[in-house]
Amino acid sequence: MEINEIKYEISLKSNKRGDFIRIKSLAQGGHSTDYFHYFERASDGALIERELTKEIAPRLIERVYKKGPTEGFILNKFGDAKSIIPEDILHQKTQKEVNFTSTGEKLDFHWPIFEKLKETGFGSIIRATLTLHQVCASRCQFCSTINRNKKDSISLDEAKTFVLSLYEGQAEFNRKNFPSYNEKYKKLTGSDIRLKGLILSGGGQPNLWPHFNEFVDWLSTLDIDLGLITNGFPKNIPDQVYSHFHWIRLSITPEDASPFYREGQFNNQYIPANIISSKEIAFGLSYVYGPWSNDDIMLRISEVIEPWSLSYVRFLTDCNLGRLEQLLAHKQLAERLHKLKIINDTGLSDGKIFHQLKYHGTKEQAVDLWEDGQCFLQSYNVFWDTTGHESNGISHLYPCDSVTVLSDDESGTQSARGFDGLKWGTVTNDRVTELYEKRLQPFFDPREICSSCLFMNNNAVVKNLINSDKYDGLTTTSKPLHINFP
Repeated sequence: MEINEIKYEISLKSNKRGDFIRIKSLAQGGHSTDYFHYFERASDGALIERELTKEIAPRLIERVYKKGPTEGFILNKFGDAKSIIPEDILHQKTQKEVNFTSTGEKLDFHWPIFEKLKETGFGSIIRATLTLHQVCASRCQFCSTINRNKKDSISLDEAKTFVLSLYEGQAEFNRKNFPSYNEKYKKLTGSDIRLKGLILSGGGQPNLWPHFNEFVDWLSTLDIDLGLITNGFPKNIPDQVYSHFHWIRLSITPEDASPFYREGQFNNQYIPANIISSKEIAFGLSYVYGPWSNDDIMLRISEVIEPWSLSYVRFLTDCNLGRLEQLLAHKQLAERLHKLKIINDTGLSDGKIFHQLKYHGTKEQAVDLWEDGQCFLQSYNVFWDTTGHESNGISHLYPCDSVTVLSDDESGTQSARGFDGLKWGTVTNDRVTELYEKRLQPFFDPREICSSCLFMNNNAVVKNLINSDKYDGLTTTSKPLHINFP
């Protein structure tokens, strides 16, 4: 089923906590989330939390159908939200943001693959993300894949075959067909042109996949940097398996959404001791700031940095929001971080917390960036989501994971909150070799369906690299951490 066919069942309900609106996806998975509050936009742009009542519910339900399950719960009491531009937000990009997120700077350290792309037209997949399955224990209000099917899972052999195609198969292809570029890359990075960094992520929660332990143990025998994004650490998973990861990002959910939080507080959850004690694992937190946030949880997040031996804490906003609401949320986040003395008057933090200023692009930017209708992320990155795997036996690959949250103010398009291979897909997993064995080609026009892209800067960096006349000196700057996750 295509995502644009999927509808939500929206209903008003009551329990001991009070009145609430339940939003249930009518996709096969039947995932749902409950909303007990809504938010009013004050004249100064701040959001004021209100208890949801039977009286306000019809207005909210109407707005959810129009704006989607996140923005639909924000009422602008004083008319339309005021305009804002990114420069209005107190923020400076720090080295922590470069090290622990994909901002584009790491791509310079892989320049031979872009010289190869420029001169031959062939891409090189050096980074990949696998979702493995669609089972998740959390019920986050801002879930970007609520329209998923729990039964869409891949086998261990399918996962291994996919990785080996990008690892051994791609290396052999480049040694044979592009030896000069391969040697340049080997001189720069120490390896053939092949898969360098692999992330296990959602979809579902990766360490709930039945083959997680065996797969990670097998991956550890390959020369691939491994990353993990998870909502928690199930106690049936041996702690030692986490020692194979170069970095682990723990997502902090709203505290009423996770079964891992004892007494309803994130800081009471189980953290494997070997993750805390390891000097080899970069362990960090990611927290989506929204109307559910308050000083208490943000201070508690800062208080676990030392006892959990965190490398970083990332704050960002809900990417399901349209550009205007997202920028307003970023402004409020920056102001709260400043009030809590986490950032200074110039937007800088000297601690381990950083604010990732990530927001949607515009139609004008899309037309200027993609004049030939080609997404540039597709040349080096692949995201395999398992949506559709149960019924088809195969599933689609995508240039990135953020297609599920493309929310466009200009067209009024809501975020799909699920993957649609017929819309954003490239090839299916059984044809992954085509991404490097065939010349780069567009499978869709990003100007038409990705104009609110969250990775326009990364696209622009690749575009500049393939239009460059000189590659000497690109890597003279200090090398960021985790360069195999550009």
